[in-house]
Amino acid sequence: MKPLYAPLGQLRHAVATMTAAACASAFCALSSPALADVPAMLDPNLQVTTLINSGITQPIGIVFLGTVNDYLVLEKASGQVKRVIGGVLQAGVVLDLPVNSNSERGLLSMALHPNFPGTPYAYIRWTESSTGADSTAVSDVSLLGNRLDRFIWNGLSFSLDRNLIRLRARQTDNVAVPGHPGTNNANEAANHNGGVVRFGPDGKIYLFMGDQGRRGWMQNLANGPFLTAPQVDDTFGGPAPDNAHLSGVILRLNEDGTTPADNPFFAAGAAIGGEVGANIQKLYSYGHRNGFGMAFDPRSGALWETENADDAYAELNRVVPGMNGGWIQFAGPSSRVSDWKLIESTQFASALQQVRYPPTRAAYGSAAALSRLFMLPGAVYKDPELSWRYEIGPSGAAFVAGNALGPEYDGSLWIGSARSFDQVGGNGGSLYRLRLTADRLHVDVSADPRLADRVADNLFRAQKFDGTESETLRIGTGFGTTPDIQQGPDGNLYVVSITQNAIYRIGR
Repeated sequence: MKPLYAPLGQLRHAVATMTAAACASAFCALSSPALADVPAMLDPNLQVTTLINSGITQPIGIVFLGTVNDYLVLEKASGQVKRVIGGVLQAGVVLDLPVNSNSERGLLSMALHPNFPGTPYAYIRWTESSTGADSTAVSDVSLLGNRLDRFIWNGLSFSLDRNLIRLRARQTDNVAVPGHPGTNNANEAANHNGGVVRFGPDGKIYLFMGDQGRRGWMQNLANGPFLTAPQVDDTFGGPAPDNAHLSGVILRLNEDGTTPADNPFFAAGAAIGGEVGANIQKLYSYGHRNGFGMAFDPRSGALWETENADDAYAELNRVVPGMNGGWIQFAGPSSRVSDWKLIESTQFASALQQVRYPPTRAAYGSAAALSRLFMLPGAVYKDPELSWRYEIGPSGAAFVAGNALGPEYDGSLWIGSARSFDQVGGNGGSLYRLRLTADRLHVDVSADPRLADRVADNLFRAQKFDGTESETLRIGTGFGTTPDIQQGPDGNLYVVSITQNAIYRIGR
């Protein structure tokens, strides 16, 4: 799918008048909700109420400051963090960052230190504008314009403490690579930044970085995308994961940005040495495409992640240390490689975003595809816990702990949508609720025998997002594009809708 969080107009007629050049990619939401997106719960025991829907624009995250009556709202395109106390949006802002918000860039995520406010740190993932002011121009970023910074809270506002890491932001794949004429893309891009940052139960920082359209080691291409020398990734080098090619990964860092010595590839990186080796040491997992949801299971401590498809086989993964997710050799379960290749090479423009590595080069079968994976020492491949044959756009994710929503929801995993209903119809704007097996290792699919193979074989639609075989998973409708879901201090769920400029509360 290329790319997610796609544009939403104020009204349907406004959508029709937008030009493709002005809103051809993610997060181009305007200021009013779509007509078709009215939130509703499918369980009559649950109700949805609007927490806030004025004074905020393109909200992308909610962060509670200890109580349910004191929280922060992150705005993607303004780069502002606003505070709401007792239901009242406070005057001014607690932070204003100069962001580039083209496509999926912008202010993306915040995580408070586990000991906050005793340890008054906030960790913010954002894309810095190279102009020093908010910008929407695709080229207004430095090569390493995606940042993770630590900020200090003084009770009223945040101030910068330090930068922890800089990651790739500039996608100049429209520029031909020397020695490889004719393999460049048509336009510069700005998607696949990932951006979710979370603290794990181990006190470490987990950061999802999208693949940025790279085609190197971290995308299971040991020699890059080209068949002949020079075997690089792009105009900036590669395919090894130097600073410009560390993408499609989940990083695990100490709270000060240093690298934990117990990371799964710490020894492998030390053996390689240099910038590449140091980056490999930071890896928790790799072989990911792009995603907007990460959540830790409060019972098992396991990390779960939503991952978007290009066109075929969106994923829900339980990420294990040292995991290789399989991208770009395939998406979805390895047994479905042939079907994945068929869809990607014959439907929806027949491309995997970057034309220099077309899907026609993918393996025809499972064994061949698995043999092509770039496996670091100690790496392990595992199939997704659940996949959707055609893209359904899984987005923000959160676990429910406790009985505030009813005992039947304790331990369940909730997932939002990466596009609104008005954008794609079908199941756009839906919320999904999944139960896990007793051992907390898998999704419990017992409610629908069709999911026994752990694939929802939804049907072809020109806009994708068909809901076939997800009927037992669907729990809410009309929420728009939902990049963030959080369980509040009161046990209720709080759903952020970037397309409806609103935050909703789901309660009993």
